[in-house]
Amino acid sequence: MPPTAPRRRREPVEPPRSWWFQVLDFLELTSPEGRRAYVLVVGLLVVGFWPLALLAALDVSGTPRKALVALGPVSICMGLAALILVCGHRYGESLRWSRRQTWGMAALFLGLGLLGGLGLWFSEG
Repeated sequence: MPPTAPRRRREPVEPPRSWWFQVLDFLELTSPEGRRAYVLVVGLLVVGFWPLALLAALDVSGTPRKALVALGPVSICMGLAALILVCGHRYGESLRWSRRQTWGMAALFLGLGLLGGLGLWFSEG
């Protein structure tokens, strides 16, 4: 009796993925790390642009309008400062950022936001 070749096991065939899952794979949003990054960016957009979205939705004038206009750059820069702090905390070593550089860049963005907000507060008339 001649020796027989070992049989190959067939791998189960996965059904074709829908176009939406192909898009998610392309954007690398199927992994937990990708989803966390997506939530971080959407959170940054919500934190940064809520005063401007509120200003667009409401018809206000006077002091509330000045406050919403001035809060625009402040909140955007606060969101960017928070993003810098998160990235500096998580990836600081691989980015070769020291804690001092991370906090310095966050303070720089907060200062820019506050100066922009003050400038818009006094220029809005």
